[in-house]
Amino acid sequence: MGTDTAISIDVGGQKDIGTTCLSFQQISYQVRGTNGKTKHLLHDISGSFRSGRLAGIMGPSGAGKSTLLNVLSGFKTSKMSGKLLVNGQPIKPQKYRREVTYTSQDVSMLENITVLESLDFATELKLPKEVSLMVKSKISNDIVKLLGLQKCAHNLVGTISGGEKKRLSIGLELISNPKILFFDEPTSGLDIIAAMQVVAHLKELALSGRCVVCVIHQPSSSILQMFDDLMILSEGKCVYKGPLDDLVPTFKACGFDCPNYYNRADFALEVASLKHEGNVLTLIEKASETPEKEPQQITMVNNSPSSDEKDAMLLPSESSSDSSYQPASQVRVDHSRQYPVSQWSQFVTLTKRTTLCTFRDMQLMKMRIMTHLFVGLLIGVVFWDVGNDGAKVLSNASCLFFFLIFVFFSNSMPLVMTFPLETAVFLREQKNNWYSLKAYFFSKLVSDFPFLLLGPTLFLASAYYMTSQPLELDRMVMLWGMCMLTAWIAQLTGLLAGSSLPLELSVFCVPCSLIPMLMFCGFFVRFREMFDFLVPFTYLGYFRYSFEGAMQAIYGFGRENLPCAESFCYFGKVSKFLESFDMVENTFVMDVAGLGVWIVAMHVVLFGSLAWKIRRNQ
Repeated sequence: MGTDTAISIDVGGQKDIGTTCLSFQQISYQVRGTNGKTKHLLHDISGSFRSGRLAGIMGPSGAGKSTLLNVLSGFKTSKMSGKLLVNGQPIKPQKYRREVTYTSQDVSMLENITVLESLDFATELKLPKEVSLMVKSKISNDIVKLLGLQKCAHNLVGTISGGEKKRLSIGLELISNPKILFFDEPTSGLDIIAAMQVVAHLKELALSGRCVVCVIHQPSSSILQMFDDLMILSEGKCVYKGPLDDLVPTFKACGFDCPNYYNRADFALEVASLKHEGNVLTLIEKASETPEKEPQQITMVNNSPSSDEKDAMLLPSESSSDSSYQPASQVRVDHSRQYPVSQWSQFVTLTKRTTLCTFRDMQLMKMRIMTHLFVGLLIGVVFWDVGNDGAKVLSNASCLFFFLIFVFFSNSMPLVMTFPLETAVFLREQKNNWYSLKAYFFSKLVSDFPFLLLGPTLFLASAYYMTSQPLELDRMVMLWGMCMLTAWIAQLTGLLAGSSLPLELSVFCVPCSLIPMLMFCGFFVRFREMFDFLVPFTYLGYFRYSFEGAMQAIYGFGRENLPCAESFCYFGKVSKFLESFDMVENTFVMDVAGLGVWIVAMHVVLFGSLAWKIRRNQ
């Protein structure tokens, strides 16, 4: 990464016009507990964090560290009180959100694209269209070098280590050149070496002029030494804020003497956990009275690239021979716009990314294709030659019913299993203002549509012929259409369950949600055999329209009476067979309309579900 270099950055505001100071006053946050009582998670916390200094928030579990980070990042806006100011000015929520990035403890990322592809897609979403593709590619490669990800640049994200994922998550947010970066326990789950690498990169970001704040849990002495400022929380109250070097003297002045050669972080956590004798209230009062210092200059000796080398890594230089390269000063993100690119560009980029991820998931892809082919052949063997025999019409009705059942489960359950991870990625990226909900929603529907077409088509290609369904093009198309509409509803069901429910619950709820639909579809119990008050419910279930539409496709529209292989076939007359299921001929259009209403309604519900998750996450 380079030789030892003295890095000098002015953070007093006199020389560096890019200095950022995030200050907060009397921050409180409360929630309503399960017992109905109000619980205060933060109590009147004040302080400030400045660019050029790496700041850490520490405290025992339940002290309010992550809650404070969520409030400071602007993503927890309800149930809080107090003031947030940037450079002494009250924040404007929309503008503030565009200048801030937040990386949660468990960073969810798409696992079927490479590290470099992740950065490339991020540049397309986070940099304006005026920046050329070559410059965007150069920025991605420079971030790879800056964060030491060269060895895994072409590896799938799902195969890289935890430390590399943490560094990649940092790189993804660096693209938009944010002023303030928040990290929630960036070292959790990492070994000491990987944790030191991550914190060293955070230190470099701070020294480059950004305001970097992170929640840190039980850091080692070597990691703690990289921090400039600390804030210690205890039960939602601040017991210390200020430079790291003042921590031990401040505690000692209040009666908490740290033993020699003892990790200062461990001692501070023990004090905050009320494990030492002494009056913590004295610390709290002292922290509330401590005036904010104005450090004029920080000089650090760190194993990091020189300033010239770092500039060359981050953005293309002016000396580049390619005329399309732009100097660093010209590559800027316009923070006055909510999104750097149009919603159409977001839609195109997200569609490309989602389609690539789906194609890369070869195990799921092969399983979906093989399952459709295998089940199609299995149903073809079990229901061999039942479609054109007047003695087997009831068996053929069961065959059509199984067509629809299989199409539903084969298109809903894979999404139930895979969509929760993608939803977590969506929430992280949307929270950091990558793209709009509308662009993501439509890109997801469009990118999944080819696979929606492929499965039922492969399935019917074998099952239709083997079961001797009528070889008439219009009937083939109508049955295929019923399967497609059913698969569409199944896809939306899987997306809705995967986005709104935990995995273990959605796996249970999707099959259960189908039970009422099957009960009122007219296959198991005829409509005339139901209680009168239950009959209206039959018009509310989509499976009624699917099954009725499939029966109409095969037996409606004036189909001739079926040949009979036995001496007498009661249902040899097609109209009599439809009457036995309480079906009127030629209602196919009404069935399509019924399914269409369901599809439109489920799109609205899915969109509302994603919007609700965004709101709940704030």
